[in-house]
Amino acid sequence: MTLLLRSTLLSSPVAGLFWGSIAAIAILIFIVLGQSPDGGYDPSTWGWIDVVYGLSYVKLLVTITKYVPQAWVNYKRKSTQGWHIGQILLDLVGGVLSLIQLFLDSSFEEDWSGITGNPIKFLLSNVSILFDFLFMIQHYILYKGADEKVAKHQDPDVTTPLLTESNGARRTEDV
Repeated sequence: MTLLLRSTLLSSPVAGLFWGSIAAIAILIFIVLGQSPDGGYDPSTWGWIDVVYGLSYVKLLVTITKYVPQAWVNYKRKSTQGWHIGQILLDLVGGVLSLIQLFLDSSFEEDWSGITGNPIKFLLSNVSILFDFLFMIQHYILYKGADEKVAKHQDPDVTTPLLTESNGARRTEDV
């Protein structure tokens, strides 16, 4: 049996996003430390909120970065095999609840600027909802039944477990 091992390397775009995010947050921290009158030690100054906003933009980039490759792989394979739709449904519920919370908070305060004042939360929930709908369309409509076709035609070397009882794996009763 041939064992195919694939090395997992960090792609250039992901590495760029990672190091760019680290650099942006570090620059924000140095700006806050340099601009605050007491060197950034007074937590009541509003400078640190800029660092928090910077981190929220990083979270938005990470969220988009986690969805796009999966949508692309599903499109290229014409299948959603390999992940469970339940996770997507839970993510959809989280995005909808986050959006509802944003609207409820603004309505209770009778100030709708809470939505525009928190654009990252608004964007995060909308990006999640958008991609979750895309994944549901891929799973339930576009590639429905494709998983069974892919499973029948897969190379057995790819789907065979790496460790079996015959080559050294212990059963759970043995452990």
